[in-house]
Amino acid sequence: MEAYDYAALDSAGKRKKGTIMASSARDARDLLRARALMPVELSASKTKKNQGASASNNGRVKHKHLTQATRQLAILIDAATPIEEALKITALQFERSPMKGALLDIRAQVMEGLKLSDALRGQSKVFPELYTAMVASGETSGRLPAVLNRLSDDLEASQKIRRKILGATVYPMVLSVVALAVVVILLIFIVPKVVDQFASFGQELPPLTLYTIALSGWMQKFGLWAAAFIVVLIVAFKRALKQQSLRLKWDGLKLKIPVLGRVTRNLNAARFARTMAGLIDSGTPALTSMETARHTLKNAVMRDAVAEACVKVREGSAVSSALRNTQVFPPLVVQMVSGGESSGDMGKMFSKSADYLEDEFESATGVFLSLLEPLIIIFLAGIVLLIIAAIFLPILRLNTLAF
Repeated sequence: MEAYDYAALDSAGKRKKGTIMASSARDARDLLRARALMPVELSASKTKKNQGASASNNGRVKHKHLTQATRQLAILIDAATPIEEALKITALQFERSPMKGALLDIRAQVMEGLKLSDALRGQSKVFPELYTAMVASGETSGRLPAVLNRLSDDLEASQKIRRKILGATVYPMVLSVVALAVVVILLIFIVPKVVDQFASFGQELPPLTLYTIALSGWMQKFGLWAAAFIVVLIVAFKRALKQQSLRLKWDGLKLKIPVLGRVTRNLNAARFARTMAGLIDSGTPALTSMETARHTLKNAVMRDAVAEACVKVREGSAVSSALRNTQVFPPLVVQMVSGGESSGDMGKMFSKSADYLEDEFESATGVFLSLLEPLIIIFLAGIVLLIIAAIFLPILRLNTLAF
């Protein structure tokens, strides 16, 4: 669908201007004639072009802006505000975000007669397929405000997990970079200056000092080449992971690592369970929910396992039984889903299992950070202490000989 600015004459001969959504200019003229309007001028919408340029200049829509827009739409629509008016009010809250242009574009399509879910599909870079599917389910079931509220809750939970992951990875990485930088500076700039003084000692140097001098010389000669090689290796590895076979092996290996494997499994299972809960509660059938929710899994092994489970469910198997046979989901999820099937409230059980797994992830992350931070500091202190010892051992030995 494209936006077209038009000028047309109505049955009374009055000139009217506006914007219309159509798949082509010819269809736009046909739509205008169907409204008893005689098109006089028709051109691609300048507003749409400007919005597109604005979106490209400002980059992708932030996750927090999507969450805020969803929450506000839920509140307004639940208060019986017309959808087009709710979209306009929400769009005005985002002055410097591509979200404003996206919402106004959606509003224009809704005013042309499209359903909200159909209009959202035209903004796939802003609203994911899962988001659109849940909105469509809400429209079909007549529970759109409740679905939007559920979507905003899930987006907020996802944002909280993202912040936790960021906190769990950024701080150790910063500490590691600082530690590496300190060691490199000592070896490249400090040690060579001290080595020049050792030449005048006229005595045999301790093994630790000799090793440090050799490492310093190697760093000066090949340090840049080594850094370039590591960068090339990382880039090549990331590109290689785009191959499905290698990706499956790598993701399978991550699931087998003792501690990291459990965290990875639980995090993916929580994301899947949270999505399933939202889809089922919005009225989506269980099989369709599984087929949609599997795309939220970041681990390729678990994603393929859910695809196999979908086949089993399509053949008549229970959801819990199909998930159990994959042998990649935590037993807790399987047991709670089985209880949900028995009680007829599977969405609630998926939601509870997601809550539990997310809480467990937060606890594990807290323990991990509390142990990792001092370990990195101790490691850095140990490396620096060794380098300092290598520098001062010959000086101490010389002073001992002098006495």
